[in-house]
Amino acid sequence: MQNRKITVIGSYNTDLTVTTPHLPANGESVLGTSLEYNPGGKGSNQAVAAHKAGADVTLLAKLGRDSMSKTGLDLYGKIGLDTSHIVFDEKNNTGAALIEVDGQSGENRIIVIPGSNMNITKEDVGSVAECIKDSDILLIQLEINADAIREAVRIAKENGTSVVLNPAPYSDLAKELIKDVDFITPNETEASFITGINVNGAKDAPAAAGKMLEMGAKNVIITLGSQGSYYKGEYGEIILPTRKVRRVDTTGAGDAYNGAFCCALSEGKSVYDAMRFADAFASISVTRKGAASSMPTREEAETFMNS
Repeated sequence: MQNRKITVIGSYNTDLTVTTPHLPANGESVLGTSLEYNPGGKGSNQAVAAHKAGADVTLLAKLGRDSMSKTGLDLYGKIGLDTSHIVFDEKNNTGAALIEVDGQSGENRIIVIPGSNMNITKEDVGSVAECIKDSDILLIQLEINADAIREAVRIAKENGTSVVLNPAPYSDLAKELIKDVDFITPNETEASFITGINVNGAKDAPAAAGKMLEMGAKNVIITLGSQGSYYKGEYGEIILPTRKVRRVDTTGAGDAYNGAFCCALSEGKSVYDAMRFADAFASISVTRKGAASSMPTREEAETFMNS
């Protein structure tokens, strides 16, 4: 087994999650059933997922000097995630996300206030350059400023570190970077934005993945929610259905998938086996409330996968 070292450069948000009997229509007021404060942000969630899946994770994220940052720092301390590369913004508040969850279906709507996430500097990225060089994988998303992302990808490419890009939340930067990363992992919506092809389920995934390969992608994984995931690239084509579970909260499911996938890939597992492990990890996460707080352990994922 390889050393499973992963560097994640990305966002941290404190999630304010409201659960309601149904999501309100425009102009409608509904009575919620709960309000929770939880650690979130795509970068942080994926780092927590990879860590709990068994990887040696370095996380670079930027927090504000406010009470919101304590939620994340407390979690990292609890699970033993290295915080030596967490940096602080003296001007901007910690990022936050307002999440509405449908208590019946588990579907969600999210508004993100980026805050300090958009102030990660090239110097901040440079502080983890040696970590990137020593890592098997650099895992990035699009929830921080573009200059920091470009710098991280540059360092990884110059040093032979594989790059996995989860193009969420979508921006046109995904089209710029697609030729420079080793794996791109959009969901259906993001795949639609990147390719101009309306992706609505597994039937549309092959065409969209093919288009991304034409755009310069080496390997494409499209996550399809309850339909599983689809791969096309250097290792052929894989259609991976997912098992039915009772979905409680889908927030962070994509992050669970990406973190676990990178962990398995860094161990030298095949793309197929890495996808199976990631699917099991994400499937468990949606049966629990929260994002980072819903991530299972490696043992739970392996038991689920092999049962």
